[in-house]
Amino acid sequence: MPALAALAALLIPGTAAAHPHIFAEARLEVETSANGQIAELRHVWRFDEVFSSSVMLDFDRNGNFELDREELASISEVVTDSLKDFDYYTSLTVNGGDMDIELPEAIKVAFQDGQLLMFFAVLPKQPLPMSGTIAIGVFDPTMYAALDFMTDDDMVVTGAGAKKCASQVVRPDPDEVIAQNQGSLTEAFFNEPTGNDLSKLFATRLELDCK
Repeated sequence: MPALAALAALLIPGTAAAHPHIFAEARLEVETSANGQIAELRHVWRFDEVFSSSVMLDFDRNGNFELDREELASISEVVTDSLKDFDYYTSLTVNGGDMDIELPEAIKVAFQDGQLLMFFAVLPKQPLPMSGTIAIGVFDPTMYAALDFMTDDDMVVTGAGAKKCASQVVRPDPDEVIAQNQGSLTEAFFNEPTGNDLSKLFATRLELDCK
Protein backbone atom coordinates (compact mmCIF):
# COMPACT_ATOMS: atom_id res chain seq x y z
CA MET A 1 0.00 0.00 0.00
CA PRO A 2 1.49 3.41 -0.92
CA ALA A 3 2.38 5.54 2.07
CA LEU A 4 -0.16 8.26 1.25
CA ALA A 5 -2.91 5.65 1.13
CA ALA A 6 -1.62 4.05 4.32
CA LEU A 7 -1.57 7.40 6.08
CA ALA A 8 -5.09 8.04 4.88
CA ALA A 9 -6.18 4.66 6.18
CA LEU A 10 -4.47 5.43 9.45
CA LEU A 11 -6.26 8.74 9.85
CA ILE A 12 -9.59 8.71 8.04
CA PRO A 13 -12.72 7.10 9.56
CA GLY A 14 -14.27 4.20 7.73
CA THR A 15 -11.10 2.58 6.42
CA ALA A 16 -10.37 0.40 9.44
CA ALA A 17 -10.48 -3.36 9.75
CA ALA A 18 -10.96 -5.24 13.00
CA HIS A 19 -7.23 -5.75 13.42
CA PRO A 20 -4.20 -3.46 13.06
CA HIS A 21 -2.17 -3.04 9.88
CA ILE A 22 0.38 -0.52 11.17
CA PHE A 23 2.46 -1.02 14.31
CA ALA A 24 4.37 1.46 16.45
CA GLU A 25 6.28 1.34 19.69
CA ALA A 26 5.06 4.18 21.89
CA ARG A 27 6.25 6.19 24.86
CA LEU A 28 4.21 8.56 27.04
CA GLU A 29 5.57 11.05 29.56
CA VAL A 30 3.07 12.87 31.77
CA GLU A 31 4.86 16.08 32.69
CA THR A 32 3.75 17.68 35.97
CA SER A 33 4.35 21.10 37.50
CA ALA A 34 5.44 22.21 40.95
CA ASN A 35 1.95 23.60 41.66
CA GLY A 36 0.43 20.13 41.29
CA GLN A 37 -1.00 20.20 37.78
CA ILE A 38 -0.69 18.08 34.64
CA ALA A 39 1.42 20.29 32.38
CA GLU A 40 1.53 18.25 29.17
CA LEU A 41 1.39 14.75 27.73
CA ARG A 42 4.50 13.95 25.68
CA HIS A 43 4.29 11.28 22.98
CA VAL A 44 6.92 9.40 20.97
CA TRP A 45 5.86 6.85 18.32
CA ARG A 46 8.36 4.66 16.42
CA PHE A 47 6.70 2.91 13.48
CA ASP A 48 7.48 -0.55 12.14
CA GLU A 49 10.01 -1.00 9.34
CA VAL A 50 7.48 -2.07 6.69
CA PHE A 51 5.30 1.00 7.09
CA SER A 52 8.36 3.24 7.49
CA SER A 53 9.79 1.92 4.22
CA SER A 54 6.55 2.65 2.37
CA VAL A 55 6.59 6.19 3.71
CA MET A 56 10.19 6.60 2.58
CA LEU A 57 9.38 5.40 -0.94
CA ASP A 58 6.34 7.63 -1.28
CA PHE A 59 7.73 10.85 0.19
CA ASP A 60 11.33 10.65 -1.09
CA ARG A 61 10.47 12.83 -4.07
CA ASN A 62 14.07 13.52 -5.11
CA GLY A 63 15.01 9.82 -4.95
CA ASN A 64 18.05 10.21 -2.69
CA PHE A 65 16.87 7.53 -0.23
CA GLU A 66 16.57 10.12 2.53
CA LEU A 67 13.74 12.22 3.84
CA ASP A 68 14.91 15.83 3.78
CA ARG A 69 13.39 18.72 5.69
CA GLU A 70 10.72 19.50 3.10
CA GLU A 71 9.69 15.86 2.75
CA LEU A 72 9.42 15.42 6.50
CA ALA A 73 7.39 18.62 6.66
CA SER A 74 4.92 17.13 4.18
CA ILE A 75 4.39 14.11 6.42
CA SER A 76 4.04 16.37 9.44
CA GLU A 77 1.38 18.43 7.71
CA VAL A 78 -0.69 15.35 6.87
CA VAL A 79 -0.65 13.85 10.36
CA THR A 80 -1.02 17.14 12.23
CA ASP A 81 -4.11 18.15 10.25
CA SER A 82 -5.70 14.71 10.37
CA LEU A 83 -5.03 13.46 13.90
CA LYS A 84 -6.85 16.38 15.48
CA ASP A 85 -10.11 14.65 14.53
CA PHE A 86 -9.01 11.77 16.75
CA ASP A 87 -7.68 13.88 19.67
CA TYR A 88 -4.19 12.83 18.59
CA TYR A 89 -4.99 9.26 19.70
CA THR A 90 -5.03 10.50 23.30
CA SER A 91 -7.77 9.78 25.83
CA LEU A 92 -7.66 11.87 29.01
CA THR A 93 -10.23 11.33 31.74
CA VAL A 94 -10.66 12.60 35.30
CA ASN A 95 -12.87 10.50 37.58
CA GLY A 96 -14.25 8.85 34.45
CA GLY A 97 -15.15 12.09 32.66
CA ASP A 98 -13.52 13.04 29.36
CA MET A 99 -11.22 16.08 29.31
CA ASP A 100 -10.45 18.15 26.20
CA ILE A 101 -6.90 18.45 24.90
CA GLU A 102 -5.12 20.63 22.37
CA LEU A 103 -1.94 20.47 20.30
CA PRO A 104 0.24 23.57 20.75
CA GLU A 105 2.44 22.95 17.68
CA ALA A 106 2.87 20.69 14.69
CA ILE A 107 3.68 17.02 15.15
CA LYS A 108 7.41 16.58 14.58
CA VAL A 109 8.58 13.80 12.26
CA ALA A 110 11.99 12.16 11.88
CA PHE A 111 13.45 9.10 10.15
CA GLN A 112 16.10 7.22 12.14
CA ASP A 113 17.62 3.75 11.71
CA GLY A 114 15.07 2.86 9.05
CA GLN A 115 12.05 3.81 11.14
CA LEU A 116 9.62 6.71 11.04
CA LEU A 117 9.29 8.63 14.32
CA MET A 118 6.62 11.06 15.42
CA PHE A 119 6.92 13.09 18.59
CA PHE A 120 4.73 15.80 20.05
CA ALA A 121 3.01 17.03 23.21
CA VAL A 122 -0.65 17.70 23.89
CA LEU A 123 -1.97 19.94 26.65
CA PRO A 124 -5.10 19.77 28.76
CA LYS A 125 -7.36 22.47 27.32
CA GLN A 126 -8.17 23.68 30.83
CA PRO A 127 -5.88 23.69 33.91
CA LEU A 128 -5.80 20.15 35.26
CA PRO A 129 -5.04 19.78 38.98
CA MET A 130 -3.64 16.43 40.09
CA SER A 131 -6.73 15.37 42.02
CA GLY A 132 -8.92 12.28 41.92
CA THR A 133 -8.33 9.50 39.40
CA ILE A 134 -6.65 10.61 36.17
CA ALA A 135 -6.33 8.13 33.30
CA ILE A 136 -4.42 8.59 30.04
CA GLY A 137 -4.83 6.11 27.22
CA VAL A 138 -3.19 6.14 23.78
CA PHE A 139 -4.96 4.24 21.00
CA ASP A 140 -6.31 4.42 17.47
CA PRO A 141 -10.13 4.28 17.71
CA THR A 142 -10.31 2.72 14.23
CA MET A 143 -7.97 -0.11 15.29
CA TYR A 144 -5.98 0.31 12.08
CA ALA A 145 -2.80 1.21 13.97
CA ALA A 146 -1.52 -0.55 17.07
CA LEU A 147 0.42 1.67 19.47
CA ASP A 148 2.29 -0.65 21.81
CA PHE A 149 3.97 0.29 25.09
CA MET A 150 6.60 -2.44 25.26
CA THR A 151 7.31 -2.07 29.00
CA ASP A 152 5.64 -0.24 31.88
CA ASP A 153 8.62 2.13 31.89
CA ASP A 154 7.30 3.53 28.59
CA MET A 155 4.44 5.21 30.48
CA VAL A 156 5.83 7.48 33.18
CA VAL A 157 5.07 10.55 35.28
CA THR A 158 7.77 13.21 35.21
CA GLY A 159 8.36 16.72 36.51
CA ALA A 160 8.15 18.52 39.84
CA GLY A 161 4.83 16.97 40.85
CA ALA A 162 5.66 13.40 39.87
CA LYS A 163 5.47 12.05 43.43
CA LYS A 164 2.14 13.66 44.25
CA CYS A 165 0.11 10.71 42.91
CA ALA A 166 0.47 6.97 42.90
CA SER A 167 0.56 5.64 39.34
CA GLN A 168 0.17 2.31 37.59
CA VAL A 169 0.12 1.02 34.04
CA VAL A 170 -3.09 -0.89 33.30
CA ARG A 171 -3.03 -3.48 30.50
CA PRO A 172 -6.60 -4.74 30.05
CA ASP A 173 -7.10 -8.44 29.41
CA PRO A 174 -9.04 -8.68 26.10
CA ASP A 175 -10.96 -11.77 27.23
CA GLU A 176 -12.09 -9.98 30.39
CA VAL A 177 -13.08 -6.86 28.45
CA ILE A 178 -15.17 -8.93 26.02
CA ALA A 179 -16.79 -10.90 28.84
CA GLN A 180 -17.66 -7.75 30.78
CA ASN A 181 -19.05 -5.96 27.72
CA GLN A 182 -20.59 -8.81 25.77
CA GLY A 183 -23.80 -6.89 25.17
CA SER A 184 -22.00 -3.93 23.63
CA LEU A 185 -19.32 -5.68 21.57
CA THR A 186 -21.59 -6.50 18.65
CA GLU A 187 -20.63 -7.63 15.15
CA ALA A 188 -21.13 -4.05 14.02
CA PHE A 189 -18.45 -2.90 16.45
CA PHE A 190 -15.83 -5.25 15.03
CA ASN A 191 -16.79 -4.43 11.45
CA GLU A 192 -16.79 -0.67 12.00
CA PRO A 193 -15.16 0.40 15.31
CA THR A 194 -14.68 4.03 14.21
CA GLY A 195 -16.33 6.43 16.61
CA ASN A 196 -17.05 3.67 19.11
CA ASP A 197 -15.79 4.49 22.60
CA LEU A 198 -15.51 0.80 23.44
CA SER A 199 -12.17 0.56 21.66
CA LYS A 200 -10.52 2.44 24.52
CA LEU A 201 -11.45 -0.40 26.88
CA PHE A 202 -8.77 -2.50 25.19
CA ALA A 203 -6.10 0.21 25.33
CA THR A 204 -3.12 0.26 27.67
CA ARG A 205 -3.46 3.26 29.98
CA LEU A 206 -1.62 5.08 32.74
CA GLU A 207 -3.71 5.70 35.84
CA LEU A 208 -2.86 8.30 38.48
CA ASP A 209 -4.45 8.00 41.92
CA CYS A 210 -4.24 11.47 43.45
CA LYS A 211 -5.47 11.94 47.02
